[in-house]
Amino acid sequence: MTEILFHPATPMPGPEARLAELDLRVEYLDQAIWAGVNARTSAPALGPTNGPGLLDWIHRVGRLREVLVERGWTRYDKWNAGLVRHPDKPIVLGALQGNRHTGDEAAKLRSDYTKGPAITGMTQDNDHDQFSLFADFERNGGLKLWFLVTFPTVRDGRLVVLREVSQPEPTPQGQVIDHWAHRIVLPPYDFGPVVESGEDGAVEVDFPVALR
Repeated sequence: MTEILFHPATPMPGPEARLAELDLRVEYLDQAIWAGVNARTSAPALGPTNGPGLLDWIHRVGRLREVLVERGWTRYDKWNAGLVRHPDKPIVLGALQGNRHTGDEAAKLRSDYTKGPAITGMTQDNDHDQFSLFADFERNGGLKLWFLVTFPTVRDGRLVVLREVSQPEPTPQGQVIDHWAHRIVLPPYDFGPVVESGEDGAVEVDFPVALR
C-alpha cells in the first residue's frame, strides 16, 4: 500500500514582514498618507475639481521622500516621476492613486490614470511572477518599481484611506496599471467621521488629522 504524505503549505508572511523585506514600515507610509489627506483640506472651494487629488499626490510624494531619505534612501527624479530609491536594494518607490478595490487582494486593483512613457519604462524590469521579490535583479540588473497605492473614500460615515504597497507588472504606454506582480495589502487608515454641511448640500470633510 502506497502512503501519500501531505506537507503543510508554507504560510505567507504577514504584511509587516513583507514590508520589512523592502525596508518599509506601516508608520512610514502613514506619514505620507496623512500629509496627503491634510493637504486636501487646503484646496480652494472654487478651485479645479482635480485640485484636492493633485495636492494629495504632491504632499504624499514629498512626505514619503522626506521619511525615507532620513533612512538613507535618495530622491529619484527620472522623468519627474516622483520616486525615491533604496540605498542598497534594486527598489524605487512612488505614490499612486488606485480604485475602490485598493487594499482588497481578492478584487481587481487598477490605477486611476493611464501611464505615460516614464512609468512604462520603469515597469519593464518588474517581475512577471510571484516567486521572488528580487529574482530578476542579477539577470537584468534593473530596478523594481513599487507604489504606495491609496484611495480615499467614505465608509459608514467615516473617511478612510484604502492602502497597499504593490509592484505592477510591465505595463504598456497609455494603459492603466491593472496587472500586479506583488501586492502587500494593508487595513484601511481610518481618519474618523465625515460631517455633511453647507447650504449648497456639498459634503464638508471634517475629521481629525492627528498623526498616529
